[in-house]
Amino acid sequence: MNLKLERQNCSHRYQGLLDYITGRYDYAAEIGIGHFPDVAFALLKRGVRVFATDIQPFHYSGLKVIVDDILEPDFPAYTTLDLIYSLRPPPELVPYIVRLARRLSTDLIIKPLASEYQRGQLIHHGDTTFFLWNYR
Repeated sequence: MNLKLERQNCSHRYQGLLDYITGRYDYAAEIGIGHFPDVAFALLKRGVRVFATDIQPFHYSGLKVIVDDILEPDFPAYTTLDLIYSLRPPPELVPYIVRLARRLSTDLIIKPLASEYQRGQLIHHGDTTFFLWNYR
């Protein structure tokens, strides 16, 4: 996809995150997709296999979204992943997302809403800052 068009579809503040994930990971799950599927679609267009989860049923043409509760996740739904990521999750849900990544031995990226401290490794890639947990 044309980088200029991709930036129009996905805010430039996520460009560094997209660049970081692309080429490092083949199969990812976005936790808590909500009403913001842009990053998942941008990753799909870059060749990363992606599915998403949310506690609410969301339907996006071309993106598999499963209803799942991160407090009691359906662990088999997440097998064979390279990466779990979440954009702007409520801070109280982060420990549950970390628990899922650790149990699955997969990497985790959290892009917080603001500068909440997430305890992961702080990564600056391009113009994007996020937290990384390496469990692979």
